[in-house]
Amino acid sequence: MALASTARRSKASANDAAAGASVHKSKSVSEVTDPRALRTRDAINSAFVGLLHRRPYASIRVSDITRKAKVGRATFYAHFDSKDALLASQLSGVVMPMIEPVPGADYLVDASRLFVHILSARTIYRSLCGGSSGVVGERIIQDAIEARIAMLIAQRRMAGHAIAAAPFIPRFVAGTLLALVAWALEQQPEPAADDLQATFRILVGRALARLP
Repeated sequence: MALASTARRSKASANDAAAGASVHKSKSVSEVTDPRALRTRDAINSAFVGLLHRRPYASIRVSDITRKAKVGRATFYAHFDSKDALLASQLSGVVMPMIEPVPGADYLVDASRLFVHILSARTIYRSLCGGSSGVVGERIIQDAIEARIAMLIAQRRMAGHAIAAAPFIPRFVAGTLLALVAWALEQQPEPAADDLQATFRILVGRALARLP
């Protein structure tokens, strides 16, 4: 991923995909260096995103992904524990870094790139968050956002900046961001990413601001 761009990556490697089964499933994309394993993951990711363009997340099965990626089920499970783990891996590895720190600012994060990505991939995020997919899809996305915010808070504290220590802050920020995304996906015409970031900053600014 990014979720929208993975589907556009080369499909020529799909026929070689089954060769990557030796890579341990717990490794992140950045840790996988074997070219055959990378081709396998690329085929799985591309197949998954292609399916998200056409149907709700809840209706996608592992067998659908493996069939489209032209890999065996054993190969899929050598890389990922489940469909949910595949989604979580893509979110944490590529999408969540779009929530970026803002060094020296009074607020912690800039989600502008994430808003641009979501607005360019509306079909995919509607597949993940709409209908019966919503409960599971939103939970996985929220978990990824919470982990990213918690990491950024920890980094800011390690740099010597005081930030409110309330443990619920990552969850509050993640819930607020998801609510804003859900609203944005319902709008016609769609709001600008910069406007969404401005609203997001207002909504969570105090929670993520440096303490005096």
